[in-house]
Amino acid sequence: MEKLRKLAQMTEHPELYCDEEWQEIFGGETVSDEQIETEWKRFEQQHLPRHNRQWQKIAASFIGILMLTGIAWATVQIIGSHDNPRGNAVKATNSVTIPCASEEEREMAEVTPHTVVFEDAELQQIVDSLTYYYKIKPAYRNDSVRHLRLYFEWDQHNSIGDIASQISNFDHVSISLKGDSIIIE
Repeated sequence: MEKLRKLAQMTEHPELYCDEEWQEIFGGETVSDEQIETEWKRFEQQHLPRHNRQWQKIAASFIGILMLTGIAWATVQIIGSHDNPRGNAVKATNSVTIPCASEEEREMAEVTPHTVVFEDAELQQIVDSLTYYYKIKPAYRNDSVRHLRLYFEWDQHNSIGDIASQISNFDHVSISLKGDSIIIE
């Protein structure tokens, strides 16, 4: 359970974790080519008839390459969508890579305001990020606006009132604040 929580934190702020920590969370063990060849020969002697070995080596190599490609693709997808659960392009404009951040530095990064750029993102994704950050509740009066796609630069130094005004400047969107709720029409 601890490993899952750490993975969630790492995907939230991947720039705060070094390669060693990523290796640790994904298993971290490496196997040399010699070890692979030795184990393959041992397996081959025990389980494979002589005439099928060449084809089976080719098939095993192909499967291994496919698995590694799949793992690499999944890793890129996880890291690439750390701030964006829907997979749209969202990035921090002033992200800083820290070799190995301490817990204190990680906590500071979570509360340090910065600019987040939403590129071709659905309004619902933007509102979800705002409501999480500002600790407010969303209330949609018109469900169709959830799927409007926008380019929006969110400066976290601004108040939620300023952000609501900025988003209301877009066509077909009206955002207002009422108590601890943000009303989207």
